[in-house]
Amino acid sequence: MDPDGYTPEQRQLQRTVRDFARREIAPGARERDRTGQFDYALYRRLGDLGLPGMTFPAELGGGGADTLSFCLAIDEVSRVDLSIGLTLWVGIQGGQTLLRSAQHGHPEWLDDYVRPIVRGEMVGAGAITEPDAGSDTAAIRTRAVLDGDEWVINGAKIYISNAGMENCAFVTPLCRTDEGFALFLVPRGTPGYHISPPLQKMGLRSADTRELSFDNCRVPAGHVLGGRGSGRAAVVGSGFALTRIYIASNGVGLAAECLDLALAHARSRIAFKRPIAQFQHVQGMLVESAVELDAGRMLRDRAVRLQMDGQPFTKEAAMAKLYCTEMAKRAADHAVQVFGGMGFMDEAPVSRYYRDVR
Repeated sequence: MDPDGYTPEQRQLQRTVRDFARREIAPGARERDRTGQFDYALYRRLGDLGLPGMTFPAELGGGGADTLSFCLAIDEVSRVDLSIGLTLWVGIQGGQTLLRSAQHGHPEWLDDYVRPIVRGEMVGAGAITEPDAGSDTAAIRTRAVLDGDEWVINGAKIYISNAGMENCAFVTPLCRTDEGFALFLVPRGTPGYHISPPLQKMGLRSADTRELSFDNCRVPAGHVLGGRGSGRAAVVGSGFALTRIYIASNGVGLAAECLDLALAHARSRIAFKRPIAQFQHVQGMLVESAVELDAGRMLRDRAVRLQMDGQPFTKEAAMAKLYCTEMAKRAADHAVQVFGGMGFMDEAPVSRYYRDVR
């Protein structure tokens, strides 16, 4: 019996993604971090492997996989490049939102947006955070007003992932309306929709992060996603909960790699005529990382399994996100410490992980 309760198919998926990540993603990770340039051809190869389409129905070209399988894939990608691990799950969420809307009156969106996302040719972007509101969704000011057969959107968003990528075809901003809050589909190139230059960041440098503005941006009345006034409830409910599971998976993957790298270095680095792995303080850091990694993985898996069973999972997802991100931060810190002076150098991957995990 698998000690973690994973099926043979999930273990095989894990091995397949790990092999791909080591062979295709890892070699260029340091250079992408240095230049801040995203590799679109590499993301397309992720599509060939089937990762962006994993959770989509088979009739759309997807894999029909469960959420836990997708989280295991996020783990393995995040082990070698957290920027791509983040871009992956952010990029598919818009497709899932449009899939639900396409099933209720917009079948053309399947060919325009959903299938290209499944194939890895396109990504989506959500837009919630604002300069003055932060993550307080009740305080957002971006407003949409219905004018005849069009919505007119005005406002600004900040720290938005993916929106400026060349293969991002749309954004779904959360807006205030007369009836509450709603999500809207705003295709790239819509007049009045402006994308800032990329923001310069401490970490996640090749992941796209932008400020967006909407200046009398007009979209058709049918571009409201879900019922009017339902947008915020959808976002802060199951939407944010699933996002927290994915972020927890980013943390699990990064922490696992930090532990493996620190352990290998501790075994090979000789100081005072013996491997530093024989020193008690080094052992303590490695043990703490190992114990916390196991605990974080179990918290994440519990939240995922509740979600897959159709049970309430909001609390468990929040717990997993909190613990796994803090755990990953400590694992990165321990790894830098084990590497010593080398850990401060960009030649060591743990230096990048230390910045990315923040």
